[in-house]
Amino acid sequence: MASSASRAAATAAGRLSHSTTVVMGAKSGHHIFRVKGYSQAKELPNGQYMNLGAFDVGGHSWSVHYYPNGIDCAEAVGCVSLFVCRDGKLGGSGMPARYSFSLLGQDGEPVASGTGIRPTRGFNMERYGYRCFMTRDEFERSGCLKVDSFAIRCDVFVAAREHQDAAGVLDDPTTTTPVVVPPKSDLQKDLAELLWSKQGADVTIEVGGETFHAHKWLLAARSSPEFREKFFGPTTQKKTSAATHIHIQIDDMEPEVFKSLLHFMYTDTLPKIDDEEALSRMASCLLAAADRYKLEKLMAMCEEILCERVDMSTVEASLALCEQHNCPALNAACMEFLAAPENLKAIVAENGLLQRPNKSCHTVLMEIFMKKLVERETAEAHSKVIGS
Repeated sequence: MASSASRAAATAAGRLSHSTTVVMGAKSGHHIFRVKGYSQAKELPNGQYMNLGAFDVGGHSWSVHYYPNGIDCAEAVGCVSLFVCRDGKLGGSGMPARYSFSLLGQDGEPVASGTGIRPTRGFNMERYGYRCFMTRDEFERSGCLKVDSFAIRCDVFVAAREHQDAAGVLDDPTTTTPVVVPPKSDLQKDLAELLWSKQGADVTIEVGGETFHAHKWLLAARSSPEFREKFFGPTTQKKTSAATHIHIQIDDMEPEVFKSLLHFMYTDTLPKIDDEEALSRMASCLLAAADRYKLEKLMAMCEEILCERVDMSTVEASLALCEQHNCPALNAACMEFLAAPENLKAIVAENGLLQRPNKSCHTVLMEIFMKKLVERETAEAHSKVIGS
C-alpha cells in the first residue's frame, strides 16, 4: 500500500503545471518555468523532486529539478533546492558552462534575494545547483507567490571554446571573469518593514475607527492626483508649514481593505490570504479601492483573481463590478461562464436573474442571446452551402 507521503507526492505532481518562455542566443539561453500548485508541491517529502521541463542551449538539452522540501541531505532540510542537468547523462567530457537561477517577482523581474549565479565549470556530472537556494520561509515571504504559483528563471551560458591543457584543465576564457553575486536584499521586504514599523511616518490615516501610519512621499508617488493634492497641494503646503504631519480621514472603506491597499502600495504585492472565500471578497473590495485611487496594476491583479473564481455564487456580483469599474477581462469571464446553457439555466432558476432590475446582467444576457443567434444563423448558412 502506498504511503501517505507517496500519495501526497502523486497528488502534487498531478496538479503541478508549467508554461515556458525560451529566449535563445548563440550559445546562451534562458527558460522561464511558471509553476502552479505550490501548496500541493510542498507536500512532497525531503529528497523528492519534480522535473520542470527541458530546453536547448548550445546543442545540449538542459532540464531543471525542483525540490520543494530540499534535496536529501541535512543542510537542505527546510530549504528549496534547484538543480540543472545536462542531457540527463552521467560522466562524459566536461563542457564549460555557467548557469544561474532567479526567482521572479510579480512584475516578472528577478528578485535580488532569490538570484544565484555560479561560475563557469565543466559539466561532467549529473547535475549542478543549490542544495539551499532559499529557505522555505524566505521563499514564502518573498512576495513572489501569486495565487499559489510562482516563476523561476534558469539561465545557461555555454562557452564558445572547449579545450583542455595537459593537466586536463578546461581552457575557457570566461573562467577568468569574476562573477559578482548581488548581496541579499529585497526592496519589497524593506518597504514592508518601513510601513509596519512606522519609522519616519509623517501621515496618519483614519479608516473605520482604525488609525494607520504611512509616508506621504510614498503614497503620493504610488497613487492618484487625489492623494498628491492632499500632501503637496498649495492649500496643504500652507497648513503644514509649521508641522509636517498630516491627518487624513477616509470614509466608505473597511480597515482591512485599506490595510491590504497600503500593503500593495508599499510592496507591489497582495497580502497572503489562504481562504478562498476571503480572497475573493478582498479582491472585490480592493478592486473598487484600486479604481478609486487609480492603481491600475492592483486593479488588474484583483480582476485576475476574480476571473479565476467566476461561478454560480460570484457571477452576479462580478457583473455588477464590471458595470461600476469597467473590467473587460472579468466581463469576458462572466460571459464565458454564462454562455454554457447549463450555467445560464441554473443562474436564472436560482437567482431570478431575469427578474432583477440589473442593467449589467440584462446586457450580458442580451449579448449571449445575440451571440447564439449569430452562431445558429452561421451554422444554417453553412449547412445550406454544403447541401447545394
